[in-house]
Amino acid sequence: MRKKIIKKIKYIVIFVIILSVLPDCSQDIYAKEQDEVHNVLILHSYHQGFTWTKEENDGIMDYLSSHGSNIIMYTEYLDWKNYPSEYNLDLLEQSFRFKYLNKNIDLIIATDDSALKFAINHRKELFSDAPIVFCGINQEGYSEIIRDIRRATGVIETIDPTRTYEIASELNPSVKNIYLIYDNSESGLSTGKIVTDRLLEKDPTLNIIPCNNMVYQDLLQLVANLTEENIVLITTYYSDVENHILDLEYVTREVSKYSSVPVYHLYDFGLNNGAIGGAMLSGRMQGELAASMALRILNGENIENVHVVAPQTIRLAFDYQQLERFELPLDRLPKECEIINQPFSFYRTYKTFVHSVIIAFAVLITFVCILLFYIRIIKRMKKNLSDSHEELTQLYEELAASEEEMKQQYDEILIINEKLRKGEENLLYLAYHDSLTGLPNKLSLYEDAKLIFNGDSKKSALYFIDIDNFKYINDTMGHDFGDQLIIEVGNRLSSLLPDNSILYRLSGDEFILIMENINASSEAEEFAKKILNHFTKEFDVLNSTLHVSLSIGIVLYPEHGHNVEHLLKYADIAMYQAKISGKKNYVIYNKEMIKAFTERVTIEKYLHNALDNNEFEVHYQPQFDIRRNRVTGLEALLRWNNPVLGRVPPLKFINIAEDTHCIIPIGNWVLEKACSFLKELQNKGYRDLTISVNISILQLLQTDFYDIVKNILKKYEIEPHLLELEITETVLIESFDTIVDKLEKLAKLKVRIALDDFGKGYSSLNYLKQLPINTLKVDKSFVDHITERDCNLLAGQIITIGKSMGMCVVAEGVEHQEQLEYLARHECDKIQGYLYSKPITETELIEFLEQSNR
Repeated sequence: MRKKIIKKIKYIVIFVIILSVLPDCSQDIYAKEQDEVHNVLILHSYHQGFTWTKEENDGIMDYLSSHGSNIIMYTEYLDWKNYPSEYNLDLLEQSFRFKYLNKNIDLIIATDDSALKFAINHRKELFSDAPIVFCGINQEGYSEIIRDIRRATGVIETIDPTRTYEIASELNPSVKNIYLIYDNSESGLSTGKIVTDRLLEKDPTLNIIPCNNMVYQDLLQLVANLTEENIVLITTYYSDVENHILDLEYVTREVSKYSSVPVYHLYDFGLNNGAIGGAMLSGRMQGELAASMALRILNGENIENVHVVAPQTIRLAFDYQQLERFELPLDRLPKECEIINQPFSFYRTYKTFVHSVIIAFAVLITFVCILLFYIRIIKRMKKNLSDSHEELTQLYEELAASEEEMKQQYDEILIINEKLRKGEENLLYLAYHDSLTGLPNKLSLYEDAKLIFNGDSKKSALYFIDIDNFKYINDTMGHDFGDQLIIEVGNRLSSLLPDNSILYRLSGDEFILIMENINASSEAEEFAKKILNHFTKEFDVLNSTLHVSLSIGIVLYPEHGHNVEHLLKYADIAMYQAKISGKKNYVIYNKEMIKAFTERVTIEKYLHNALDNNEFEVHYQPQFDIRRNRVTGLEALLRWNNPVLGRVPPLKFINIAEDTHCIIPIGNWVLEKACSFLKELQNKGYRDLTISVNISILQLLQTDFYDIVKNILKKYEIEPHLLELEITETVLIESFDTIVDKLEKLAKLKVRIALDDFGKGYSSLNYLKQLPINTLKVDKSFVDHITERDCNLLAGQIITIGKSMGMCVVAEGVEHQEQLEYLARHECDKIQGYLYSKPITETELIEFLEQSNR
């Protein structure tokens, strides 16, 4: 009996142990399953900044991130719109072959036609023969690409503009014509055909006008003159008939800006870019559906059971501001329609409550009014009995007013009327004239332009005149001085006017001059030369004498445009071209100039937020001491890498940064970044290195620049003599009187001053003696030709000048051994250039210094 009890106890213990082990095993199995990683390649047809691609990518990645687990996503862009060539695909194939050599791709998500074709053609040898899920493919593309391809499924992009047309017709029953905007690319022509077929199937009487064979400027002029029976529908438009590359969001904004009728859109990213709305395709919804199908396959479902779908990935939405602009009623929109940018309305939100309060308040007011009415009647009856005598007496006194008093009042009325008349005349004059110069103003210009540019064949010229360096003069001499200078410039221009011309002040330092009835463009050029010649004479302003030059942009009517807005725009572009060509010049507009202007506008657009978006970085170029045979200094050089524009050369954005005054915060950031890095190098043992930082004239003009430098040195515990501030020779020449005091103050702090690009300008030795300059940098243009006899004599003389004045001489752009040997013979102190090192990042520089020490 005892043995049986012991045996039972053993069985119970074994059972408990098994129960305790089983959960741990199940947890291990679950953990192993959880540790399984899926590699998903997201392959896009177009570039990263393309809005449709971004929305598809966001939809895919957000869905996979929120619904899946242990998914590693790799994203690649074919950039087919910018590089539509087989050579580009061959390069991508080589790159992908290297990148995914040892990666097992479990699934490919391809967006749009080019990515799908590439994935089908190369998945076997590049991407582990993974299954494919696609999106952004229309019905024609699906029929052409997929056919009998196995292990591929996805979402077909259903292009159906009929719902948009129905709503547009409801909003405006008079619509008869649709101007269809698409380009001549493969996808553009395909989309244009599908949209046209669907609309004609819906309404055979509808007139579809394609705009794929138009120049972009002609398109803007076309939409500006459309009547109420027309609407505009934008589909796929990335280049005009002359293959000028365009941004679709920019096109949407510009077309909407100029259009006299509502602009509908095929895609929902047109919202907030000027499109009124419609039943629009959503790239995000396409991406989310494709991601959901991909997740089913990754979770083990057979791809053959995940069928191709063609859902309505439509976002029905309208922009309230555009509806208001074209006075279209909200109550005609479908109930399910989304309205964006609609201001908050307390009445709309609490309509029932507001009505109840109004009714209650009206009843209360009515009751109070009735009560007050009867009270007043009673009081009036009592008062009438007692005051009737006073009223009769007062009436008698009013009728007995003397004739002299009446005449005096009449005379006062005549004086008031005369003052009113003069006041109206003065207001009318002020409305059409500039208050500072007395010249006709912008309003007057637009009024006169309607008569001058009235469509006849008479040739006229419009001059856009801008004072060179006016911002600098204004900041240096003060606003009162600037105002007086504008008056003097206006007077001198007015004195040159022929009978067939008129001068306007547009704004700031900008003047507009229109010359009517000219015979040829040469006549316009001759007058421009005359203006420039008369501005060689100096101005005497507030007891100060200075020379002022002008930059002039010229457009011809009707050759360059037919309305004042376009003519002003093109003249402004030509004036800017005159500025960048050296100022003190005139330029006649041509169509090629708009490319440079567009590039500048684009760079300026992204430059404003570049610092906040951390797009800048500082590279460093070592300075090699020839005598000591080692690195003794670094020059900090600014670099910009924008997600859309890519790497932008400093020569393209530095001048724009100075024009927009963005250079001030950017320059201060570079100064602090350089000092911070120098402190890091000191902590690593490099305690005798100096750092050189380029400084803009606008920074030097800031009243707190000295304090900024001093505070940064204190913050990072940097000895002042280790910091060197570089100014260009051009700044020295143009701003000597303004900057000399500030440079001497910095020199007293022991901060070193370097004169950069020496030899390019015409600075005299007298300037060099008066300024506290420690370092003279020989410009690369002299070093490049140092082996030539004439140039090497000049370079040697520059070195001799610097050494004789006790300066450290640094040669820039040294790339060849022969150049180094020449500089060593002439006792040049330091060199920097590609012979020794190109500008490199902080990490690369630390490795470079460590290798140099070894």
